Amino acid sequence: MSFPDVIGQAHVVQTLVHAVEGKRVAHAYLFSGMRGVGKTTVARILAKAMNCHQGPTPTPCAECQSCVEIANGQSFDVMEIDGASNSGVDDVRSLRENIKIGPAKGARRVYIIDEVHMLTTNAFNALLKTLEEPPAHVIFIFATSELHKIPLTILSRCQHFTFRRIPVQTITDHLQHIVAQEAITISPRGLEITAKAADGSLRDALSLLDQIVAFAGQEVADHQIDTVLGNIPHELRREMFHAVVTRDPARALEVVWAVGDQGGDLHRFLGDLVEDVRSLIVLKISPKSLGRIDVSEGLNREAEEAVRTLTIDDLQRVFDILTQAQDHLKHTEFQNYVLEMAVIKVCQLAASESVSHMDMTNCAKDQITTSRTQTSLETPQAITRGQVSRTTKPSVATRPKSQRVTAPGFSRPIGSKAPVIPNDKKTTRMSTLTIDWTELVERVGVEKPNLATYLEAGVPVKVENGIILIAFSENRDMCREVMARDDNQQYVQNVCRSLCGSEVELKFVRLAKSSEPVKTIGELGQEKHKKQAQNLRDRTLDHPSVRMVLDEFGGQIQDVCEDRAQEGESQ
Repeated sequence: MSFPDVIGQAHVVQTLVHAVEGKRVAHAYLFSGMRGVGKTTVARILAKAMNCHQGPTPTPCAECQSCVEIANGQSFDVMEIDGASNSGVDDVRSLRENIKIGPAKGARRVYIIDEVHMLTTNAFNALLKTLEEPPAHVIFIFATSELHKIPLTILSRCQHFTFRRIPVQTITDHLQHIVAQEAITISPRGLEITAKAADGSLRDALSLLDQIVAFAGQEVADHQIDTVLGNIPHELRREMFHAVVTRDPARALEVVWAVGDQGGDLHRFLGDLVEDVRSLIVLKISPKSLGRIDVSEGLNREAEEAVRTLTIDDLQRVFDILTQAQDHLKHTEFQNYVLEMAVIKVCQLAASESVSHMDMTNCAKDQITTSRTQTSLETPQAITRGQVSRTTKPSVATRPKSQRVTAPGFSRPIGSKAPVIPNDKKTTRMSTLTIDWTELVERVGVEKPNLATYLEAGVPVKVENGIILIAFSENRDMCREVMARDDNQQYVQNVCRSLCGSEVELKFVRLAKSSEPVKTIGELGQEKHKKQAQNLRDRTLDHPSVRMVLDEFGGQIQDVCEDRAQEGESQ
């Protein structure tokens, strides 16, 4: 083997070839890189190049006695030392004594120390002087897969070469060359799968190919490769994508269970899904990149459907959920539970539906507008189609029951039981149907507190003619989808009927984009609560007794709470 036979390390090979040709070979080299990328192989080739009977030459003959002995590991002039088993200072001292002896047959003595990072600190220190002033006939070649463990004092005395991860296509081409010589029948997809499983290591790829051929024989099928490598069948990945596109969490769960039943690695399956989603995002942004990204043949149909159906935001949310689940899998014993919940959430988020343009146009005709004139009791809020707000919503449990927030366009004093009075003449065409939003949230929260939290994210758009329209901004699609489920929608609709005393129809829609801010149901309640608390504080400060105490002692009020009378007693 010679320098042209090295795969995927052209930058290293070219430098060493020029160094040998120009007789500028250094006295110490450090080869770093991941496993199986050719560090030790290049070191042996360099040893051949320096000791070949025709050399020093960048093309050793591989036939002379020196080349043959180096290739067989029998040369007295090339010493291969394992740094892990010879890591002590005594081993380095012995090495320092031996390097004084000149070469037996070749021109140089070459010391190849593999996994040199395993040497102890004292051993490295003992090696420093020798590296700085080595004998003229000695070349040191250090190889390591953990460069960060090499002391800078050693690194500064060596020429450092970084061996790169070998590209998948390069490994695939080399495997294709091997199977052609060995008359092995294997598909291009099978070779690509094997190359990917090697993760940039050519040595690992060759070992996996040997294992596959030993299992399947001279004719290798794709499913046999999946069996040897422990890959998840692409049919299951295709089924998962179909479940995501069609928003079918039950089907997604079946896929997860099938992976477990087949003994598949859930973490690896999740990693494959993350890789596929990333490819779809790239394909969505750049449709011409289909040839550059990795979308397997079995996923092409689902990929096209996903790219056509899902938005970039949908795919990015799916990607975030899956990557978070990957982190959780590393720290839990219940990997199947984590993956199940992740795919359910993905199916709920993907392919979000929005209100049609016609529906939103009809809704715009019935928009509710309110006066912007502020009163001491309430600041009316203008609700229009497409307004978005991201203010933090208040907790259902902490909101006072006396607080009441009515539909936009109506106001009444806090705690008053008087009928709702329109704020603006523009709302006179609306029916007498009114909703106390705070009471609605509280009633829903009694049995379904989580559902009440989702409801608070909605924006009340229209309450008219027996129809209650609640919209959710685009970033609240999950809340809208949860509320729009048949059982949840029916439950909230029944609560609305009990509050209104009449038949109503409840609809959840997406809020179109607009530059004007709006307030959600939860924010309306929070605003009312703050104003009620401020009014209570103002009334307290105006009380003669309180003012007398403050003037007498020079204090200040930290907080005010209302002392509610018990049931049956007067305030």
